[in-house]
Amino acid sequence: MATSSPQITLGINTCFAVKRWSRPEQWARIVSDELGLSDVQFSMDLLPPSASESAVETHADEVREVAEAHGIQVRSVFTGLAVYASNLLLADTPSERAAAEGWYRRMIDLTARIGADGVGGHVGAFTVASFRDATRRDGLRSELIEHLTRISDHASEAGLQYLLFENLALAREPGYSISESHELEAALSDCVTPWRLCLDLGHPAALHTGTPSDEPIAWLSEGWQNTPIIQLQQSPRGGDHHAAFTAANNATGLVHRDEVIPALLTWDAPEIEVHLEVIPAHEADDDQVIADLVESVRYWQDGIEQHAS
Repeated sequence: MATSSPQITLGINTCFAVKRWSRPEQWARIVSDELGLSDVQFSMDLLPPSASESAVETHADEVREVAEAHGIQVRSVFTGLAVYASNLLLADTPSERAAAEGWYRRMIDLTARIGADGVGGHVGAFTVASFRDATRRDGLRSELIEHLTRISDHASEAGLQYLLFENLALAREPGYSISESHELEAALSDCVTPWRLCLDLGHPAALHTGTPSDEPIAWLSEGWQNTPIIQLQQSPRGGDHHAAFTAANNATGLVHRDEVIPALLTWDAPEIEVHLEVIPAHEADDDQVIADLVESVRYWQDGIEQHAS
């Protein structure tokens, strides 16, 4: 129980800008001028995927410079949707897993270049064959901790303050349930750079475990070793829509500010970061995307003001 109410800082993941406002100057102007926010979680989906290493570094430098010019703080870097299609550190072959660890090391260096404090999100997913083979599954889980520990060591060398693992929506993805996230956090407790849960409150809507893990608010009632970073997206039961917090979506969605904010205010932490993670459909009208983001920001800012006052 918190001795005094924490500060809740509202930011936004830049995934909303993918394929629409790809350049730093474009999304930064929207964040600062139209949404009135000053904190972002930068999505790796905005990095040019086929560019040379020097071109990616140049893009990272531009992110840092443009964010500073707009008064924006890049709090963390997030793995994003594109790499979510990969098995990463739980791939079937040793060469793929080694390559995934090397990729994470490069992302750590890039995060330091941007000037953010932490990086992470998706760390891996079992293939169906590996998951159904208990011996194979247990071996890969043990190896995952070894990978994540070495990644933590590299993050320390790069000067980062933390790393992130995300609760996802499939049993083949580590941390999908409350108990799995606790187990993963405990297994990583001795890492020199701490691993923090990136708690996506929309993902429990897609679960059917028959446990409290299926309910967003239940995750907020847990005691976590390291204060999680919160991602906000709206979804109805059975989905993972990453929808905006419009009145229509809120009528059927499971994530509600009047439940979430009071729960967060009981946490024993000086600050809690919450980031909107809205991923609009590619065919959605561009102006409507902005309007929905504005409505989402207002929904959460009004709630924070009401409950924190």
